[in-house]
Amino acid sequence: MHRRLSEMFVVAVWLTCCCAAVQAANPQDVAFTAKLDGSEQRYVLMEPEGLDKERPVGMLIALHGHGSDRWQFVKDERGECKAARDAAAKRGMLYISPDYRARASWMGPAAEADLVQIIEEVKGRYRVSKVILCG
Repeated sequence: MHRRLSEMFVVAVWLTCCCAAVQAANPQDVAFTAKLDGSEQRYVLMEPEGLDKERPVGMLIALHGHGSDRWQFVKDERGECKAARDAAAKRGMLYISPDYRARASWMGPAAEADLVQIIEEVKGRYRVSKVILCG
């Protein structure tokens, strides 16, 4: 357990210290109808500058912390939030920040189903080559 946390800490420090700021396109607040129960759910999508939809693109999904929502990793200037945005932009990746149906750090079964749906839908619109989660 401690080794895994240490590895995660090293990645977070690397992202915070080593990634230069790179601009991405304006955030898009996307609404979708959840297949699970027909409710409206939301996520934020940021496309990298100069995105060519015919070429493969990576996708970074940033999962917010307790007491927050989809905008935390999009707007917050804290190191871990800004570093995730900068890393995605620098590497020309799509950047996704979903809501969880509740302001909590625990992702329940409904939010998990939403995330799977988001990934499927984004893969239907872009040639996603890889999916990376952070949070």
